[in-house]
Amino acid sequence: MKNKNKFEVIIENLEEDETLVIGEEIFVNEIISDESLQCALLGTINFLEVTFQTIDFTGSTFVNCEFKNCRLKDVIFRKCDFWNVTFENCQIEESNFTRTTFNNGGFRNCKFLTKSLRASYFSNFQFIETKFDKSNLDFIGALSIKVSKSNQFIIEESFNLGDFLSYGI
Repeated sequence: MKNKNKFEVIIENLEEDETLVIGEEIFVNEIISDESLQCALLGTINFLEVTFQTIDFTGSTFVNCEFKNCRLKDVIFRKCDFWNVTFENCQIEESNFTRTTFNNGGFRNCKFLTKSLRASYFSNFQFIETKFDKSNLDFIGALSIKVSKSNQFIIEESFNLGDFLSYGI
């Protein structure tokens, strides 16, 4: 019998129809797959070298979270709220962030492969050394963001981020 990781145990201990609420946790080198975790509340969590595969987080809220060296494949973050959340050295494939709000966080050294950020909104957010390949960036809004390929930032106040990012940041 294989040992279950900490995140799996938390999910299994949920009552039927109970909302997932997790705070002040660290998850390291785990695989989280094939779960529907809609409307979850996750606060002050570090995900380090975690693989997320086929997860539905629709309508969830993430506060003060860090995703570092993670792989996200076929993950649904539709209509989620991210507050003070950072993604560093992450690969994001076939995932959906449509109509998601990002406040006070950033993507650093991340790669997006065929995913959607359609109609998402970014406020006080950073994109550093982040690449988008075959990603849907239509109708994105932004206020006070920083975009960088290196250590020099470009600061803009209010513009359609999708038009800007289509040039290959």
